[in-house]
Amino acid sequence: MSTLLRALLFSLLLAPACSALLAQTAVRSLRYDYTLRDPLAGTARDNWLTPAAEFNRSRFYTSVGSGTAAYAGFGVGLYSIWYKGYELEPFHTFNDWPEWEQMDKAGHVFTAYFFSRSAFAGLRWAGIKRPAARYAALGVANLLQGTIETMDGFSSNWGFSLSDMGANLAGSLVFTLQDALWHEQRMLIKVSNDFRSPPDILVTNGNGAQSNLGYIDRQRFGDNPFERFLKDYNAQTIWLSINPAAFAPRSRLPQWLNIAIGYGAEDVYGAYFNSWGEGGERFRYDPERYRQWYLSPDLYLSRIPTKKRWVRLTLGILDFIKLPAPALEYSRGKFYGRWLR
Repeated sequence: MSTLLRALLFSLLLAPACSALLAQTAVRSLRYDYTLRDPLAGTARDNWLTPAAEFNRSRFYTSVGSGTAAYAGFGVGLYSIWYKGYELEPFHTFNDWPEWEQMDKAGHVFTAYFFSRSAFAGLRWAGIKRPAARYAALGVANLLQGTIETMDGFSSNWGFSLSDMGANLAGSLVFTLQDALWHEQRMLIKVSNDFRSPPDILVTNGNGAQSNLGYIDRQRFGDNPFERFLKDYNAQTIWLSINPAAFAPRSRLPQWLNIAIGYGAEDVYGAYFNSWGEGGERFRYDPERYRQWYLSPDLYLSRIPTKKRWVRLTLGILDFIKLPAPALEYSRGKFYGRWLR
């Protein structure tokens, strides 16, 4: 992906946050109670975005219908990207824990958290009481993730993975336990991607035959941006974004300022090894695969002060993305400074 396109994507993500931060000068003295059903009560006008105080049947069906449609669309896209072209076979299990430096497991944790938080928000908007919404969201997240695992179980290239199901449960419980303990999310699970282009690195084997690392990168991670966002573990980082102000409510820390801990991997071009075949020859990319740990500032976007419900909704949708920021990286036994991660 070109530098211009990458900058455009970053700008689209940053624009709503920057606008909201600039707009907060008029409301900077406000500190909202995010344990409430409606944190903006008394400061924002009531409209259709205001969470219902009691069960609202039409909103409930709207939430269920919207979620079902979104998941159906996601499922179709996932089938086209992940399963199309592979044969079906009888249901079977598969131990994939050692693969991809566990980046796929981190992705399962993120996705289950995303489903839990989204389902909970929709149910609370429809007037469902907190305990019922909390545990319904837990069930929804694991049901949706379980359907993906079932598809894996019938695919010749994969299998039903117990470790994936464990990661799904862990991600959903990150949401559920926080809501049970604190009635708010003091820690978010987020994802980022640097949208890097496929590498252009010539690889020569012992027979003198040549291949390009970009060939296997495209084969395994795809070409279009959506596919690469899901699959390219080298470009992807999963974050635990912690809100210090929530743990120190009497402090003067901004409610929107977070500290994020990230996990990523580099030089990963195969499940176990960076090897592949092309034209009857075998190739191997020699640099050693390694894990990366990051520490970076972050924004809790939906906690940026605003008097407009649609702004908070937009920021809440973007809350699953870790915005680019300077980061401290630890990998290969050393610390590195990164301008953006």
